[in-house]
Amino acid sequence: MKNKGLICLILIVVMMAVGCSSKDTQVETSKDGTKVQDNKGQEKDSDVDAKEGKENVHSDEDKEKEEIDDVTSASKKEDSKLEFDSIPEKVAVGTIGLTEIFDALTIDLVGVPSSKSHNIPERYADLPAIGMSMQPDMEKLKSLELDVFITDSALQDSLEESLKDKKIKAEFVQTSGYNDIIASIESIGKAFDKEDKANEIIGNMKKVEKEVMDKIEGKDSKKVMIIFGTPESFMLATDMSYIGDLANRMNLENITDDMDIKSPYLPFSIESVVAMNPDVILRFTHADPETSKKMFEKEFAENPVWNALDAVKNEQVFDLDPHYFGVVANIRCAEALEKLADMIYGE
Repeated sequence: MKNKGLICLILIVVMMAVGCSSKDTQVETSKDGTKVQDNKGQEKDSDVDAKEGKENVHSDEDKEKEEIDDVTSASKKEDSKLEFDSIPEKVAVGTIGLTEIFDALTIDLVGVPSSKSHNIPERYADLPAIGMSMQPDMEKLKSLELDVFITDSALQDSLEESLKDKKIKAEFVQTSGYNDIIASIESIGKAFDKEDKANEIIGNMKKVEKEVMDKIEGKDSKKVMIIFGTPESFMLATDMSYIGDLANRMNLENITDDMDIKSPYLPFSIESVVAMNPDVILRFTHADPETSKKMFEKEFAENPVWNALDAVKNEQVFDLDPHYFGVVANIRCAEALEKLADMIYGE
């Protein structure tokens, strides 16, 4: 598989979280001797903890501002719980995922992020837009005279200083993975006196999760390959990614498990994957999903190497619905787990 344009792709999932990649490419070797490409010499920049080596992806910098609204790499900051002296009345949130959580908890807002590729919950349809998640309009936020602005913790490094400069009180919550969503729902519920609703939501999620795990109990584990596609290239998703986390929760074997690389996504060559021979291939997109899906179809149709994989031979290649399966978790993560189990093990 060609990695042309990959340097551009690994710039931003959340506003330049890792920065510009150098052109030096080094080959990492997994425990089984398989070689996998990994970009080195990256210039670290804000939005996620650089020490964790998070990589961010985008197709085109202008499109990215329009289409990637609430995408964050897995945040590894310490858990932070929302605590207020009194319940805030004037609240704005910075990501689409958070608008969905606040909507589910029936909490009113006064400002929401701009989005051209995701739907704002109907409850907030007429509210002022505060700009894109990665680059909110600080003047607009200031004009709302907020009690608090709440956004994803993966954006904390890039936004905190500007928010302080504008004297905008801000809080950051994690929404990157399955457990993050549950913890954030619980934290927001307590902070806004919506504990009963939060417990109801979490209880329903855990009920669905238990049903899924009961359904697949005793099933043979399968080896999965999870590909994140953009209009420029493809990358493998590891267990540090949201969908990798779901796969791990189902005790599936990710082909990246033996690779000594700590990053949510990493570039690869199809030739190296042939030796791993996954049972199932999961394909998902974010930036420009329709274009990315066509890229998947073209690549799999024209590159004969894919035909050597059991997953392709056995028609176990699935395209994931971005409404449930994105780069970060959302309030539908239990349903996503259920859909994933049905895909891999059948109804």
